[in-house]
Amino acid sequence: VLAYSWYVSRQIAGLRQLQTDLTDRNRRDSLLLLRIQGDLNQLALAMRDMLDPDEQYPISAWRAQFERIQTDLDAALTEQGQVSVARRTPEQTTYLSNAVSQFWDTAARIFEMADDGHEADARAQVRETLQARQAALSTSVARFLVQNNEREAETAAQVQGIYSAVQSQARWFLLATLAAIVMTSAILIRWNRR
Repeated sequence: VLAYSWYVSRQIAGLRQLQTDLTDRNRRDSLLLLRIQGDLNQLALAMRDMLDPDEQYPISAWRAQFERIQTDLDAALTEQGQVSVARRTPEQTTYLSNAVSQFWDTAARIFEMADDGHEADARAQVRETLQARQAALSTSVARFLVQNNEREAETAAQVQGIYSAVQSQARWFLLATLAAIVMTSAILIRWNRR
């Protein structure tokens, strides 16, 4: 009884630790994905302002904001890759990495174009290329968030299933122990009477 109680206690403690770790990692992953989504939304707003016909600033004036967002976005993507709980295929990871790289390469070319005096061409590239790349990135991150939420629900269901199995095993063991005690007591009483 003591050995089994110790075993069950260890199993429950391990399960609680696993649940806590998975929950914390999943929440952190979700927060990082939301941070990435926020950075992508800031880029969308910056591009919208760049294309505003009433805007008096040249395209190159937005370079510092893009660089600041790039630094934060790259840091968030790196950190998110380390804490991610959701199972992503290598193709998904490669796609996201390539899409981010292509976005920043396109942005760099647009700023170079604007620096060379081709402001109208740079605005056209923002409208035709850069906004589409940003939308694709936002869609990918939104999918990752959905996958993360699905993974969290699956984990909760698995943990609940494990808890139920442990409770069931504990009940059966308790019943078996009580039956053994009753049988042993009955045998001892009978033996003593004899």
